[in-house]
Amino acid sequence: MWMHRLTHYALLLAAMALLTLPNLGVHSLWDVDEGVNAEAAREMMEAGRWISPHFNFELRTAKPALLYWLQMASYSVFGVTEFGARFPSVLAGMSTVLMIYELARRMFGVQTGLLAGIVLASAFEFCMLSHAATPDSTLLLFTVLTYFLFWILSRNGSQTWIIPCSMAAGLAVLTKGPVGIVMPAVVIFLHLLWNRQLSRLLDRRLIWGFLAFLLVAAPWYILVTVETRGAWIKQFIGRENVTRFMQPMENHQGPIYYHILGVMVLFAPWSIFLAATIWYSVKEARRASVDSAPENDREACRFLLCWLATYLGFFSIAATKLPNYVLPVYPALAILTARFLEQWRTGRLTLPRWIMPAAAMGLLFVGVVTGMGLAIAGGLIAIPGAKMRLFPGVERWLWLGLVPIGGAIIAGAALLRTRKTLFVSSMGICATAFVALVAALPVLSFDEYKAPRKLVAESGVRQAEHDSRLLALQWFQPSVVFYSRREVERINNWVQAADTLALRLPVYLFVPEPVWKQIQEQKPKALAYRTVARQYDFLKNCDILVVTNQ
Repeated sequence: MWMHRLTHYALLLAAMALLTLPNLGVHSLWDVDEGVNAEAAREMMEAGRWISPHFNFELRTAKPALLYWLQMASYSVFGVTEFGARFPSVLAGMSTVLMIYELARRMFGVQTGLLAGIVLASAFEFCMLSHAATPDSTLLLFTVLTYFLFWILSRNGSQTWIIPCSMAAGLAVLTKGPVGIVMPAVVIFLHLLWNRQLSRLLDRRLIWGFLAFLLVAAPWYILVTVETRGAWIKQFIGRENVTRFMQPMENHQGPIYYHILGVMVLFAPWSIFLAATIWYSVKEARRASVDSAPENDREACRFLLCWLATYLGFFSIAATKLPNYVLPVYPALAILTARFLEQWRTGRLTLPRWIMPAAAMGLLFVGVVTGMGLAIAGGLIAIPGAKMRLFPGVERWLWLGLVPIGGAIIAGAALLRTRKTLFVSSMGICATAFVALVAALPVLSFDEYKAPRKLVAESGVRQAEHDSRLLALQWFQPSVVFYSRREVERINNWVQAADTLALRLPVYLFVPEPVWKQIQEQKPKALAYRTVARQYDFLKNCDILVVTNQ
């Protein structure tokens, strides 16, 4: 049995390696989040600081410190590079996939576990965030660990889950804050309520669980509060949690159905089964306990649906909305999707004849949309009257759409021959190959339109032997700080820039070209300064210049 399990582990890890490692450190950091996180970890490592996070040499209050610690450890092995900044998320993603395999295996069987791991690994958003220097993948790991421990340790009325789950939630809170314990608490409460087991919460071991949670999470929060004299905790709880829930921040807002639409797109290519999966999972969860619906299966479906509904419901009513907020729904969806497909494959679930052909057509549609989208983004296909930013060169990857188109053809042929196993297998292979290629290749073309790394390299501002000042006027990207290894002073007007440029000290000014042209028209003396670097920035949609007094 262990050899069987190890074979599955090897298969899942190989799939995750294919999905995450190619070109992981080749393309530059994405702003804003990757730049901030990578630099905060670098500054902590450089200063030998383990408590208070800093970015651009100022206190950073947006996130707790666990991700930075992991990145610091990665830097010590791989160097302060893009690969080093992103590698902790890769490891967290791999660990999450293995844990989902084990959870689904215990819930529904071996084959469902294996398929659930493949579904999760090749779900588009999960794969993307397993590439990113952000806390999302790490938070997901500890969130899934909390649910995994609850499920395996709460069987047959056991209460041994309380302390281990509390400690896992403590690690989640160290990663991203209160969401790490609030959401699992709601999920477990709703699950017990649905199964009429709320009395299990009347247990004195909850006190020990709370103490275990504090043992894990509290020491760092206490230390950072003391070290910053309350500044960090005040900003973190007030601005980054309460205000973010109550008001849209950084213009990240959307309608109440924002996350539902997001999951439909970002669970691709497996979202072709989404409607049928939810429909039949709800039916099984509501079914009376009879021989055709074993008690364990019914409870597992209820638990996964509570897991799914809690995150979608909570973040749908939150004012600030970002796609990564509902990343924790993808493991639950992966298990439910694998369960749905495995029941159909083995004949335990009879579907209307149109559902699986419609799913194959959906996969075909994914391929067509991918090819068309890349062709439009690269300017190969023009949309009359549309105002959009183009990325010439991206169109060379439009052939990626052929992968799901080919998978749809194979899946359709399998349906015609009633070969259900071939249908499911082709879906898994197609999804893995498609998402791996999309994750590794188009980013190379998009990187041509990201300015910070190229500006720093071309201008030479990173030269450690020179004492210099860096200014940013009406343009600032956090990764400039990471690549230059220096503080970047943000200024608001030309007067500030001119006063600094007048110094004998070498000064470098990052400024959008339209702004610089306007300054030259109004201030002829600005012509005396030399432009040492130029690069188009797709976020600003113009060239960014580096101007110096040297």
